[in-house]
Amino acid sequence: MLALCTSLIGERLPGGVFQNPPGKVFFERQLYTSFEKDLSKNVDLELAFAHLEGIVAPLIARIVETAKHNRGVALHSNERQLLAIYTYYQWKRVPDNFRQFSSLATFRIDGEKVLREFETRYRPLDDHEREYFGREETWRRMLQNVRRDVISKGNASIVDTVESMNLCIVKISNPKKAFIISSYPVYKLNFPGRAALTDPTVEWWFPISSEVSLVWTGRGRATLFRSLSDGQEVRRLNQAAAAKSNMIASRSGALTSSLAAFTGAQIVPPMRDT
Repeated sequence: MLALCTSLIGERLPGGVFQNPPGKVFFERQLYTSFEKDLSKNVDLELAFAHLEGIVAPLIARIVETAKHNRGVALHSNERQLLAIYTYYQWKRVPDNFRQFSSLATFRIDGEKVLREFETRYRPLDDHEREYFGREETWRRMLQNVRRDVISKGNASIVDTVESMNLCIVKISNPKKAFIISSYPVYKLNFPGRAALTDPTVEWWFPISSEVSLVWTGRGRATLFRSLSDGQEVRRLNQAAAAKSNMIASRSGALTSSLAAFTGAQIVPPMRDT
């Protein structure tokens, strides 16, 4: 259940698989931009994430480089905290996470239900209000703002829980095998009915290269290292990663194509009250 790596440059491949430079993989413009009342754009969250990524990049590079030599890395407490924060936001901020609970269509349906209740209880909407709420762009901006607010608030208790877990650095030792990277880059592996991060059997996977993944699990704040040589286990991990995501990528067109049928298999439709 891992994720991985890079993309390629070139022409479109059969079966819905295409090649892209790494910088364009899973790229969405202004994903964390919100809109003020005067419709001006607020990019504070975009800048904050860019700053966080700039701080964590040298640490991730050090972990990957050390793992290539089949060694774990010694982490200071502040580095563990930084990795816990980064893992949390890589899980929380991605579109696949939000799409589990609310698409634009379901958000609008629920919003229009609230408007009808408002009209019943208070007053009819005027012509300007009807025109405003009749535009899809209005609901798109509202949903964007809701997502931005939820992301920016964060949850310190989850970060504290992650930081208190053991951190295992898993490195594939077989050069012919690789992890995929997915549009849901951080996700839990758990037994049925045991999904809480506080459960010692839960694992939170976060691939950081085609060969290396961070795995948060158990309790103890230890930093561990594991070499993974079993090709079938890598395959199972990649299948699980693909099943939880809308899109996947890897360093190999053949690998991506071989997992295309698994992509999105476990995605739950957005939920709303009926």
